[in-house]
Amino acid sequence: MEVREFLFYPIKENSYSFSIRAKESGVFSGAESLKTVAAELDLRNVMMVPEGEVLSSGSIVFSATSDAETVAKAEEILLGVIGKSSGVATAAAAFAHQVEKVKVVCGAWKKLNSALRKELRRAVMTGGVGLRMTEEPFIYLDKNYIRMFHGIAAAVARAKQFDPARLVVAQLRGESIAIAAEANLAVEAGADILMIDTGQIGDFKMVANAAEEGGWRTRVQLAFAGGVNVKQLAQLSDLGADIVDVGRAILDAPLLDFSLDVEGEA
Repeated sequence: MEVREFLFYPIKENSYSFSIRAKESGVFSGAESLKTVAAELDLRNVMMVPEGEVLSSGSIVFSATSDAETVAKAEEILLGVIGKSSGVATAAAAFAHQVEKVKVVCGAWKKLNSALRKELRRAVMTGGVGLRMTEEPFIYLDKNYIRMFHGIAAAVARAKQFDPARLVVAQLRGESIAIAAEANLAVEAGADILMIDTGQIGDFKMVANAAEEGGWRTRVQLAFAGGVNVKQLAQLSDLGADIVDVGRAILDAPLLDFSLDVEGEA
């Protein structure tokens, strides 16, 4: 006989109601997985708040009824289903609501292990952050494409040949030439969005100045990435950024704290 079976034997016929409460404010995410796991545990009288619910400390997000052994299993499983997702959604919301003029996206979810990708991708969206720099069809030329073409101009020109109507996003790193010069070459070749992916706001300033001086600022969007935090987001907004890609500050968010508590016999 296993330990739990032994412990709960005298009360195995009883049913207990329990609830999961948030221990801090945040945004709830993981509803789909929580519903699936609750069904697998055969919980009864299930109540759950919807995906994206704004929580305060003490908010009930889930409640159900089951026997003692299943309640113990539920405590081990259910909190893990929603903790990380809700933490990511909460962090995403903090960025999404920080500024109005900048489109905040999080493309780093693609780098996650496949086991985490679906849940955290949903959590990012639940928090109000986009997954793509633009909803229009586009070709993204990262640093490795540009290296293999021996320069940004050749890479952009080749991408434009595929479909002139498709937007071309070029990642700028300033590796072989000054980043402002690289930006000018990319625009001359037909780039539509420039991603300054260095994490250095000074690089963004140089590209923005080049755009104004070159007269192409109004026809090209400027994006920025690289360790962006909330304070930098506001600064980038003031500098005129159109798109900011936030990665670790959202995806590395801590778990949102929840607790499961037995309320009594049902």
